[in-house]
Amino acid sequence: MGVFEARQLQSLNSHESPYPIAGYVPAVLLLWTIAIAHAATPFGGVEWHPLSRADLAWVEESRTSGVAVGEFDGTARPDLEAFGGLWFNDQLGLSAGLGMARLQNTTELDSVIRQRHWGVVRPSIDARIGLGQRREQVPFAWLLVGAHGDIPSARDVSVGYTPKEQKAADEIAYVERGKLGGFGGRLGIGAEYDLRPGLALGAQYAIEWHRGVWRSDDLAIASQWVAGEASLLLMFRWPKASDSED
Repeated sequence: MGVFEARQLQSLNSHESPYPIAGYVPAVLLLWTIAIAHAATPFGGVEWHPLSRADLAWVEESRTSGVAVGEFDGTARPDLEAFGGLWFNDQLGLSAGLGMARLQNTTELDSVIRQRHWGVVRPSIDARIGLGQRREQVPFAWLLVGAHGDIPSARDVSVGYTPKEQKAADEIAYVERGKLGGFGGRLGIGAEYDLRPGLALGAQYAIEWHRGVWRSDDLAIASQWVAGEASLLLMFRWPKASDSED
């Protein structure tokens, strides 16, 4: 028996891990997270994108996904979005949002049931980089850098399908998932003004980019969308734990 095997056997017999440092890693990460959260300022709010002529033209030209859950269909990413995060100091704030939409159709004819669904989960994250220090009765400006992803889901199943028909349905669902999926980001600038302690009104302008890619064995299709968008913000901030103790 080698030296390492003997030490490992001794550790197991004494109900101890042969790698004791591994047990401390989660505890250290937990303490580190608590310390950061204790020093940070929680904030949240809503972001409103007003309806524009571009939205109407998009619908008029039939550029929607056709299943009401795509990036530009107004459901996974509605006109009014909620977000929440932390300001670690006046120079850096991180926030995240989560959009989702799902459409399901179930039909039954002569005891044959067919079920179809389409869905998108859209996580997003934004970093706000402060331009200066917060001061009373003065707007606070920041740069905005964000990213998002559209995680698609689509399926068509039926108890009446033959194996060949089910394979064809799976291929169509694969194409639909490719059309619904995508990723992108945004870069812009914004500012907020405190209406009262803990409540602020803001506005931002960002250049937004979205890319969708669909691939098959012999074909690849990529689409990109770049546009500028202005938004209005209503934000809430909670005081730091250290401030409330004072």
